[in-house]
Amino acid sequence: MLITKVPPFFFLVLFFLQAHLLFAQNPAEMPLRQVISEAQELIANSDFAQASPYLDELEIRFEDEKDPKIERMLQEFGFVRGVGYLQSYAESGNQEFLGKAASAFGAFAEKFPSDPRSVLAMQKRTDCLRALQEWMESAKVIETLLKEPFRSKIVKRSELLDLFFGRAQCYHILQDWNKGESAFRELLDFADEAKDEDRSAYAVSCLTEMFVQTKRIDEVFPLLPRLSGDTPARYDLRLNVNLMQGAGLLKDAGRNIEASLLYALTMTAEEIDVYYSEREKRLTAERKRLTDFLNRFGSGLPTRRLEILRDENNKIALKLTSAKSQLAMVRSTPSYTTTLRWRKSDNFQATKRNWESFWGFYWLYKDFPEHENVENFIYAAFASANTVKFRDKSILLGEEYLANKDWKDFRPDVTFIMSNAYREEALKQQALATSLQTAMTTIDKERAVKAKETADEYYDRFFNLCDDFLGIMPDHKYSTDFINMMGSVYFKRRKFEDMLVKFVGFENGVMDPKKGYVNNKEFLNSPAMSSTLYMSGLGFLASGKFEEAKPLLAPIVGVHVEGLPLSDGALVTSENSGEGVE
Repeated sequence: MLITKVPPFFFLVLFFLQAHLLFAQNPAEMPLRQVISEAQELIANSDFAQASPYLDELEIRFEDEKDPKIERMLQEFGFVRGVGYLQSYAESGNQEFLGKAASAFGAFAEKFPSDPRSVLAMQKRTDCLRALQEWMESAKVIETLLKEPFRSKIVKRSELLDLFFGRAQCYHILQDWNKGESAFRELLDFADEAKDEDRSAYAVSCLTEMFVQTKRIDEVFPLLPRLSGDTPARYDLRLNVNLMQGAGLLKDAGRNIEASLLYALTMTAEEIDVYYSEREKRLTAERKRLTDFLNRFGSGLPTRRLEILRDENNKIALKLTSAKSQLAMVRSTPSYTTTLRWRKSDNFQATKRNWESFWGFYWLYKDFPEHENVENFIYAAFASANTVKFRDKSILLGEEYLANKDWKDFRPDVTFIMSNAYREEALKQQALATSLQTAMTTIDKERAVKAKETADEYYDRFFNLCDDFLGIMPDHKYSTDFINMMGSVYFKRRKFEDMLVKFVGFENGVMDPKKGYVNNKEFLNSPAMSSTLYMSGLGFLASGKFEEAKPLLAPIVGVHVEGLPLSDGALVTSENSGEGVE
C-alpha cells in the first residue's frame, strides 16, 4: 500500500484556514453584507435564536443612522431579535437571555410605537420581566397595555387574560393590596367569563390572602368553595400560610367551626413541595420533548407552525421557571407542618370532635418522634385518649411517656392518671375474681385465676408508678395524692403490714431506718409527710399496735384524709370534729 507523505506546511495552512473560518463567525468581524445575509437566511428558517447576534450587530452599526431604508430594516429585524433571545432562553434556561429579550422588546416598542407588533413586544416584555421577578416594572408596563390606545389593539381574549393575570401576580407578590384588590377582582371576572379555572383559582387565592392580611376574614368564606381545585394557585405557599393564619384569627375569636374550614384547606409545605416537584418534572419533560422535536423536524415544518411551536416552547420555559421559583421558596421556608397539625387537632378538641382530636395528636407524635415539642405531642395524645376512653392507647402512650426520664413537664399528671387507671382496673379485676370464687365450671375458675393474676399485676404497676413519682418529685403538690391513693388501696385490701414497710420502714416488729418514705432525706420536706405519718398511724391502729401509733398520730392532730369507713377498708375523719376511728 502506497502511503503519501503529507508536507508539514499543509497542517500550518489548515490551522490558519480553520482559525479564519472561526474568526469569520464573529458578527463583529464580518462585512456588513455578510451580516445582513446571515441574518436574513436564519430568519427565513425561523431560527431566531441564531439570528440574534447578527441583529445585535446591525443595531450597533446603525445606531445613529437616519436613512429610512436602514430604519425599515432595523424595524423589520427589531422584534425578531427579542424572539430570538426568548428561544435561546427556552433552549438553555440561561436567564441572561431573558434580560436581553426584555431589553430588545422594550427598545423595539419605544423606537417603533406605530409598528403593529409594538403591542405584542410590550406583552412579551412583561412576560420576561415577571420571569426575572421584576414585578414593579412589569406592573407598570401591563397597566399601560390595559389602557387606550393599546387595549383596543389586543383582540385575542387569551392575550388580555394573560395581562390581567400578570398584573394580579405582580401586585400579589408585592403585597400591594390597594392596587391589587381591583386587579384581583378584574382577573376573577375575566377568567370566569373565559371559563379559565386556573386563572380564576389564582384570583381567588389572591383575594383570600388579601382578606386575611387586612383582617377582613368574613369576606373569605364565599370564596372557599373555589379553593378545592387542584391548580398551581391552590398550592401557592403564601396562600396556605395565610389560610392557617386566618384560621388562627377565627379560633382566637371563638369561631372554631369556621376555623376548622380554613385549617382543612391549608396545605403543608411538604404537600406543596410534592406538587411543584411533580410539576417541574412534567414541564421539564414537555420542554425536552418539544425541543427535541423542533431540532429534528423544525426545518421541514411550515413557517407559521414552526413559530407557534417555538412560542409554546417559550411559554413552557417560563412556567418551568415559575415552578422552580415556588420550589425554591418552599424549600427555604421552615416547615410549618407540625404547627398546622397541632392547631387542627387543638381546634377539633375545642369543637368537641374528640376522636378526630385524638388521632390528630396521636399521629403528630408518631410522625415526629424527634421533634423538639414531642413531649407536648405525646401528652396531648395521652390526654385525648383518656377523654375518649381509649384505654389501650391511653396506657400505651402513658407508659411511653413515663419510660422517658427526661420528660418532666407533664410527669405529675401522666403518673397520676396512669396510676389511678391501674388502680381502678385492678379493683375491677379483683371484684371479678371475688365474684367467681364459688364458680363450679372450669372456665369460670380459670377466669377467676386470670382475673386475680391481672389484678395483682395492675396493683404492682400502680405501686411502682407511685414509687417512681415520689422518688423523682417528692416535693410536688401531687405527692399527697399519691400517698392517699396508696393508703386507700392498702386499707381496701387490708395490707397493713405492706403499707407500714413502705411508709415508715416497720418490718417484723421493728423500725428499719433504711426503709420507708419517712426515713428518706429527700422526702423530709415533702407536703405528703403529714399524710404519710397519718396513714401509718392508722395502719398501726388497724393492726392493734396502739403504742406504735401514738408517736405518729400525736404530731399531726387535725390532719385528715377523706375516704371510706374503716369497715370498708378505707378511712374517714373530720377536721372539725373530735371523732376518732371506730
